Amino acid sequence: MSDFYCLDIEFPNVDFDPFFIKGKAEIEKVHRAHLFANGSEIVLNFYYDSRTYFGEKLSTWIDSIDCQKFGSFLKVDVANTIGNSRLIKVDLSHAEFISCTNSTEFYEGRFKYVQVKINTARFYWEPNDNEKLFGEFYLDDKGFRIVEPFYSFLWTETSSTNSGKFSITRMSDSKKFYKIGNSTFRPEFNFVSKDNRKNRTATIIKEPKIHFKYNLGITEKEAIFYGDVVLMLASFYHHIKIDYILRRIHLPEYTITIKNVEEKSNLEIVGNLWSFGIFWDFNKFLERSWQKETIKNYFLISKAITLFNQSHLVDDSSSFLIKYNILEICDKQKTNNEKFNFILSEKSIKIKQEEALNLLLKTIDPVESEKFKNRWQNILPLLQYKPMKNQMVTFLESQGLKPDTFPVSIKNLKELRNNITHGSIDKVNLELLRKANILLYRICGILILNLMGVKDWKLNTKIV
Repeated sequence: MSDFYCLDIEFPNVDFDPFFIKGKAEIEKVHRAHLFANGSEIVLNFYYDSRTYFGEKLSTWIDSIDCQKFGSFLKVDVANTIGNSRLIKVDLSHAEFISCTNSTEFYEGRFKYVQVKINTARFYWEPNDNEKLFGEFYLDDKGFRIVEPFYSFLWTETSSTNSGKFSITRMSDSKKFYKIGNSTFRPEFNFVSKDNRKNRTATIIKEPKIHFKYNLGITEKEAIFYGDVVLMLASFYHHIKIDYILRRIHLPEYTITIKNVEEKSNLEIVGNLWSFGIFWDFNKFLERSWQKETIKNYFLISKAITLFNQSHLVDDSSSFLIKYNILEICDKQKTNNEKFNFILSEKSIKIKQEEALNLLLKTIDPVESEKFKNRWQNILPLLQYKPMKNQMVTFLESQGLKPDTFPVSIKNLKELRNNITHGSIDKVNLELLRKANILLYRICGILILNLMGVKDWKLNTKIV
């Protein structure tokens, strides 16, 4: 297989002329490019005539766009399949721009090239008759914690004889596969060995992955979606953003590989569900009935979990605001205003209201009487309804929580939110903020569990 993929790339709706200086030659409509995606980076080398200044123009143009939508500007065709004969199509439409390098040393023959790094690439291959209806979703380093609890240690097969055989078996209390939609899945290790006969030490590397088995009729969209759901679930359980670095999906019509760049982070967080009164390991979590509600509420849950994990990476004030925002986005209830029971007819009510207005006008400076009348007309419709209960209180009660038992009141939570939002930091009680952050962490986790259909939680209202 070649070290790179040869592509023809167009920018159909981009005019590069206004960016940078005018070149001494015209920019080609179709750009020859080499895509490298074998290591920890995904790199595009665009080749061009140096007289066009395409590299400089591309760099300047990128500064003017939303970098997350970089791939949407590209039209990609496979130019050469030598060494990659099964390759059908390359899709970069989901790619986000990471960096651009344009060096005087970047030459191959008479062509100069500019190097663009992106975060993802999707490849479509001719199907493999021996490998269909399964998927391998390889996890980044943080994903090791998902798979590790499912396996025992590496042991020799028999302790009494030196058979030379070793095995790593699955833990006896983990089920074989879990069902989701039109597929089943389970966390697995992929074992890769490295050895040299002259070396005393041989190495076995454990690569964490989620293994999927698909039913007939599975679509590409469904296969990717199920992978995203399981990843979202794992990220929530472990309280940290986990991602796939490679997805390989074998379908009857083609095989798809999706390469992602791993996001590096030095922050280590140990997550579980203990703070929500649930003492399951991840295996027990997967055995519960979360599939139906999680798929139904996927987009809302995904947004909430992204914020939930982000709240662990910032300062206390920012963390509070993020978690408060989770409460607001989870509140999907519609408030129904309740009217008073009037004992008079509409005509009689109108007469009484006119009498009341005339009495009130006697307390107002005549110069401002018209303004008061206008204000009165605006208030009358509101007077038909009974005072509403605090919306956040009613929402939390609808979720099975009892705000009157909270160690930090709803009033105090709102005051903290207002003071932080408006920059009144001197009014923020740091001890109250600490307790509020602990409380909101527990509440947010419970709200996410409710959206998943998991009701086994218990709110701990004690904060030391």
